[in-house]
Amino acid sequence: MEKEQLDDLYHLLRVASNTVEKTTIDLKTGFTPHEEVNILYGLCRHLLVGGDYDALIQFSQYYGMQFLLEPTYEAIKEKGWKPGRVVELGAGLGWLGRGLAAKLGFLPALFVDKRPWVLIDVVADLETNAGREEVLNQMKPGDLVVMSDFLHCVVSPEKILETFSQVPIAALEYLPVDPDYRDSYKTQLKRHGAVSLDYEFVEDMLASLVRKVDIVDMDPYVLMLIDAVEG
Repeated sequence: MEKEQLDDLYHLLRVASNTVEKTTIDLKTGFTPHEEVNILYGLCRHLLVGGDYDALIQFSQYYGMQFLLEPTYEAIKEKGWKPGRVVELGAGLGWLGRGLAAKLGFLPALFVDKRPWVLIDVVADLETNAGREEVLNQMKPGDLVVMSDFLHCVVSPEKILETFSQVPIAALEYLPVDPDYRDSYKTQLKRHGAVSLDYEFVEDMLASLVRKVDIVDMDPYVLMLIDAVEG
């Protein structure tokens, strides 16, 4: 790391540590400052020591509830979708599905993941035919499929979008504009056996869909709003 990078890192870690003096709970996330610092500590453990997946999804929940949930809800509302249920794929701790279900009128929600996290209703590996079939059998008219940082975790994201073509989809993915962010993310994912998506691949993937797609910029995230197949 360069001197300036280390200076920035040290400063930002100090800023994070100084928040423990506050006593108020964050209304967006429900976390106390002490819990937030523990989440950041877990993220550092995951990135620097390696492989602490529990810490990673804790951070994803914190970040998502703080910065992604509200604009995702607003985009869905502006889109005019009026779902009867929210189905979250690769749900993890379920922050996106749970948050959207509440904001959209306290809808029922179905949580899907290949790992048996506490909130998971359907344990299914969506990279297998059996897993996809199992979830399809539980789908209902009026469902809205949502996902966050899920498409880059599967070998064939196109297959996921094709499988759930009969319902609208809201998908969040980390696609930063800053090339340094993109490079560090790509390298870090590669170390853990995953492949980051890039703009060219996403554009080609979405162009191949026979569906209307709206892209909402939430840098460093993008939100893909994909309409259901007509007819």
